[in-house]
Amino acid sequence: MSEPQKISPEAIPLLCEGVNIKSLDITPEEGSILVQLDGQLRVRHLKMMTGLEDDKLYAILQNLSQKGIIILHQSKPKPGAELKKPRLLARNLIDLKNIPTGPQFEELVNKLMDALNRVDYFQLLGVSQDAGRDEIKRAYYRLSKVFHPDRYFQKVEPEFRLKLQTVFQGFSTAYLVLSKDDRKKAYLAQIAEKGVEAAVEELRIDVAKKVYTGPKMKLGLNEDKEKQKDEKLKGIVDKIKQTAMGGQFQKAERIYQMALTEVSKKNFKSARTNLKLVLQLNPAGGEKYRAELERIDRIELELRGEVNFEEGRTAEESGEYQKASRSYAEALRVSPKNQKYLCSQARVMVKYLNNFEKGRALLIDLIEQDQKKADYFYLLGLAYHGLGQKRAAEVQLEKALQLDPKHRDAQKELKNLKRI
Repeated sequence: MSEPQKISPEAIPLLCEGVNIKSLDITPEEGSILVQLDGQLRVRHLKMMTGLEDDKLYAILQNLSQKGIIILHQSKPKPGAELKKPRLLARNLIDLKNIPTGPQFEELVNKLMDALNRVDYFQLLGVSQDAGRDEIKRAYYRLSKVFHPDRYFQKVEPEFRLKLQTVFQGFSTAYLVLSKDDRKKAYLAQIAEKGVEAAVEELRIDVAKKVYTGPKMKLGLNEDKEKQKDEKLKGIVDKIKQTAMGGQFQKAERIYQMALTEVSKKNFKSARTNLKLVLQLNPAGGEKYRAELERIDRIELELRGEVNFEEGRTAEESGEYQKASRSYAEALRVSPKNQKYLCSQARVMVKYLNNFEKGRALLIDLIEQDQKKADYFYLLGLAYHGLGQKRAAEVQLEKALQLDPKHRDAQKELKNLKRI
């Protein structure tokens, strides 16, 4: 028996053309690998997506190679690849207070395209490595308001719109990674070990894995019972055999993956179009595809609510309280029970607009959801005070101090009430 083939993690498994797999004995595990090959995934990517140990994965790939179903393409490094371009600071390329227009804006987008893979995510968002979640979120929303492709729909050439989508996807990926402590920590470790460009590629695969709902889920790899897993695997392998790896099912899965990519870019209209086409190509997978359509609707609503909330917070910080109230109200239409939105609207109503009755109603709704937030009782105390109900105000302020004895605003307000 020949020695086991050494397989590089950087190798790309490629399907061989003209192979009649109906005559071959394919195991369920081999089938689960075959359905994921797209000509781009490397061995290390397959390891991340399947969770298989190195020895197990390498054995499966070697068996498929020996059967003549795949070849393992060992990519060679490009000449001069070790000469890295100088890293550019994205923050030096973007002056959000002075965004150019016309040809100058196109030039800025081209510079960002060139810089995307040569700067780390901190530089891309213009924040320090010590930046907290709120600062990272604010940076992302500021960039979104300027570079979101929908702002320029039908106003630019398709080629330039594609560049905008790529730049915006870079911002979105950076935010998705840096806004989660575990991903941020892993990213910093990857930068230190492999450099910026390698870290970008690793995180792209890792982030995609977080929301991956393709063949891995369909094949039943997450089922608890081994029997159920094998049955689902055999079923999908039968489909593969019938279509010889090139029919309608594979086409549907490729378009489905394209739809997921469009969702990550927040190109929801394009994603919906792809999913509707997939439903026609593969009605058997309709439940999964319809679930993705519903997820797109939820994402759009959540994003709309967050944008309205950020606009409200900016207006409130600027003293534009009527504008802030309108923005918070729009956010609440999207998510009526969101505590963050309710509290912000109630605060503006009670502290700045003297709409004590409306503020009281919002705060009662909040306290029904969570009775452990001192701020809710403090604001409710202010509302009752504004309505002329002194004793009710005192009761709410005392509850606030029971939850947080060091709540200075509640202490001050209660002291003032007792003087009256």
